[in-house]
Amino acid sequence: MIDIHCHILPGIDDGAKDLDGTIEMLKIAEGDGIKTIIATPHYFPGYFETPYDEVVKLTEMVNKKTRESGIEVEIYPGQEIFLNQNIIEDYRNGIIGKLWDTDFMLIELPVDEMPKNTIDLIYELRIMGITPIIAHPERYRYIIEKPQRLNEFLNEGCHLQINAGSLTGLFGREVKKTAERIVENRACSFIATDAHTTGKRSPELKKSFDIISRIDKELIDNLILSRESLKKFAEKNYKTLKIKEKKSIFSIFNRK
Repeated sequence: MIDIHCHILPGIDDGAKDLDGTIEMLKIAEGDGIKTIIATPHYFPGYFETPYDEVVKLTEMVNKKTRESGIEVEIYPGQEIFLNQNIIEDYRNGIIGKLWDTDFMLIELPVDEMPKNTIDLIYELRIMGITPIIAHPERYRYIIEKPQRLNEFLNEGCHLQINAGSLTGLFGREVKKTAERIVENRACSFIATDAHTTGKRSPELKKSFDIISRIDKELIDNLILSRESLKKFAEKNYKTLKIKEKKSIFSIFNRK
């Protein structure tokens, strides 16, 4: 399996504190069947600002230590980039980058309110040949309140990544319900760990796949589960379905 969202690099953000923590997280991932991890440290101006070239160097160092430890998990560089006004300029200057050697870029949005120019920035990224993946949308308040807002992103060619922990209930009932609704509508392309530690937010995927199988067995076939499928997915410009509006019982009686 592949995990496209993981804070596994040591001492670079709020994920693994040191190399020992990284190695322990890798052991958990390997035990869960994860073979490939894209390391996605936060790039959040004013808080976490490690440039992409340093992420690449740190990834190479960790891979070397991983092999020395006998762990058969390969790590590739990426970032989780907080959407901001300088995102286009930062990309042109090489400060931020894409996931591995794909055209995907993992984008994080504000939790409580979506900025008015969000879709405009997404559009500019698309013009540059970048395909945004929206990280854990089920955790954003404005998506919890109105999941159909995700269609604005899907219409622009974005993809959605749900956290495994959201499906298992780690972030509460509302987040779990929103994640399930996205799954039910077959609107997500990726399930990822968004792992930060060896504790509750550890790099494990299997439990969430069991939940997805109970909701929709066929969806598992459409999810990106391996390094090879990620490559093929990027090449064929796959599109997901949209979020349908939930009908209330009162809408039945309002029909003409």
